[in-house]
Amino acid sequence: GGTTWTGSFPWDVQGGQSSAVTYTTDHSWFSGSAYSQPVFNGQKADMAGGMITSSASYMVINDFSVINCGNQPASVSEQQCLVFTNTNNVTISNSTFQTFDWISVYFRFTSPGSYNNFTFTGNDFSHTSNAIWIASAQSNTTVHSVTISGNTFHDYHDNMVGGTHGNGLHYYGVPSSDSTQYLDGMVYCNNRSYGDFTSNGPYTGGNTGGGMTAFFFFESPVSGVVCNNDFSFNPTQNNMFNSLIMLAGNGNAHKMSLGIYNNSLVNVGTSAMSAAINVQSLAAGDSVIIKNNIMSSMQYCMYFQDAQSAAAVTSDYNLLNCSSGENDYVNSLKSYSQWQSLGFDTHSVLGKDPSWVAAPGNEHLNAGSPAIESGVNLFGLGISALNVDDDGIARPGSGAWDMGAFGGGSATGPNPPSGLLLGVR
Repeated sequence: GGTTWTGSFPWDVQGGQSSAVTYTTDHSWFSGSAYSQPVFNGQKADMAGGMITSSASYMVINDFSVINCGNQPASVSEQQCLVFTNTNNVTISNSTFQTFDWISVYFRFTSPGSYNNFTFTGNDFSHTSNAIWIASAQSNTTVHSVTISGNTFHDYHDNMVGGTHGNGLHYYGVPSSDSTQYLDGMVYCNNRSYGDFTSNGPYTGGNTGGGMTAFFFFESPVSGVVCNNDFSFNPTQNNMFNSLIMLAGNGNAHKMSLGIYNNSLVNVGTSAMSAAINVQSLAAGDSVIIKNNIMSSMQYCMYFQDAQSAAAVTSDYNLLNCSSGENDYVNSLKSYSQWQSLGFDTHSVLGKDPSWVAAPGNEHLNAGSPAIESGVNLFGLGISALNVDDDGIARPGSGAWDMGAFGGGSATGPNPPSGLLLGVR
């Protein structure tokens, strides 16, 4: 702890054969007056191919600070900082990433195969434009058992330049229509976003379409659960997000099966995004279930872009408080009553302020919130991450649940972000 590494990159990190090699810290062994994370400083070298790389499997990387991989702020970086190629069984935990580049952690799969067991937990991502990418480019390439939990994503503004499109998690296969490329066993729960995601111009290279896509963005089939996430941001600017959750199936025939449960999605500001959840080009037989979520203040709470995608969605027991009072159904705006006549959100709370404690940034519910005990009990799904709220408080085994990521009546604020102070380089 307390040391800074420079000038020896790129590092090729080695793994194990059947159990993990662990790269971690000892908090009793440090330089200086108190422990702080060891810092891996790329010194803004903008290295092609990555600052830390690996083609090995079975490894744990824990409690590091990784900074300055790219040449940002306020200039374009198209590099990736940590790059893993055709790996299995990788855990990245309790680390701080202020990478000032395009992608902080990039998992790429260039050879056909079944790749398994990826865990990201307790990490802090800021000063990037994309925190985690997972991408494949070969037929018969599948990714299984991905857990992304307890992470924070905040303050991308420095890197939102040059038409950059930003994301929290982004997954896709090439070509997007290849049904032999997909991800299953997804657990994306208990993550938090907050802070400044506004664009930071000037736009360059003729690309003027920059901005955030989503915190959860899938362009190929995914199966699993998205739960207990607290999605917020501040300040706002016009059209800065596509949505907070974006599912684009691109007509891929492999079946998507995703549950979106008990998330808090907030947009405080005018015209910052079109919809909280945006669904498009899903295939026949896909299933997306949306329950117990709170979506408040965005222009539309949900946007189903085509009839087949809309047919894949089951949505109910949510609190919808869109600034327009409408949702977008196949490019036709629907009032809440029209929305319900289509079979959506029959038991939902519509058009009521959720009574956040201090949104954006603290999406706990005040006592008396209409979201309290208005959700459906999902205990029977057997999802361990969902059976407690984002504060770790157990949800009841019987009776109504509260909507959103947090139980009602608690004014306790979220934990402060871990890692380096903002702007430290």
